[in-house]
Amino acid sequence: MTNTTLSGEVDDEIRIRRAETVADYRACQDAQRRAWGIDEDGYLIPVATMVGANLHGGLVLGAFLPGGEAVAMSFAFLGRIDSRLCLYSQLTGVIPSYQSRGLGYQVKLLQREFARAAGIDLIAWAFDALQAGNAHFNLARLGATVGRYVPNMYGERTDRLNAGVPTDRVIAEWSTAAAPPAVISSEVAATLPRLIETEAGDSTLAPREFRVPAVLEAPRLLLEIPIDIAGLRQEQPILAERWRVAVGQGFRLAFEASYRAVQFIRDEASGPKRGFYVLERL
Repeated sequence: MTNTTLSGEVDDEIRIRRAETVADYRACQDAQRRAWGIDEDGYLIPVATMVGANLHGGLVLGAFLPGGEAVAMSFAFLGRIDSRLCLYSQLTGVIPSYQSRGLGYQVKLLQREFARAAGIDLIAWAFDALQAGNAHFNLARLGATVGRYVPNMYGERTDRLNAGVPTDRVIAEWSTAAAPPAVISSEVAATLPRLIETEAGDSTLAPREFRVPAVLEAPRLLLEIPIDIAGLRQEQPILAERWRVAVGQGFRLAFEASYRAVQFIRDEASGPKRGFYVLERL
């Protein structure tokens, strides 16, 4: 893959390119440490692992400054989903001071370019389904879909983003030939049945007691998540845990009933911002 210079909102000096030297890999390790708030080296991807993957069908990308510092990184290796070969993207992260500049999006586009050139038609990765920003980016912007839920995928972690919380994840699947995702308006979404009903809590919405709902017969339905799970985990951890359990139950029931998450919408029309996965029956 050739080096690619970012433009637009990103500083022209930043180049996203494949890691090539030991210094590049170490810079990517540092970016990983800063992006996730990691203070245990055991969580870092070893240089030898990155080199091996990068030379044998995988991909290690860094967003490098002129001095060699990486402000974003991505690590992917060859894998399979059922019988399909895929590029599995284990990590993609941007250090805090460079977030909201489009770097993550550019990295994903270069991943897709690499996969297409290698004849790979699928990219997959795991993410926390309760993170509304990630859900919107992955489904609404990239066009990935979700059909698998993995409870506590990585076990207990100590990094800034995951400390003290079970690492439940969903698996995003992104076709390298996917068309832009269909836009679903908030007006249309308002007519869809909801898998999780809510009630007013002390200062925000709370999921009601979860029961197997009749809406699992609908062709399309909504699954709500909190719009700011990070804040909820800090301020109301018991409520955050209720949401984690309810969303996990909802996804598992929906996937067992042959639904797939195909879109994520943010609704501000009826008051405070809310976030919903759109699930379609296959």
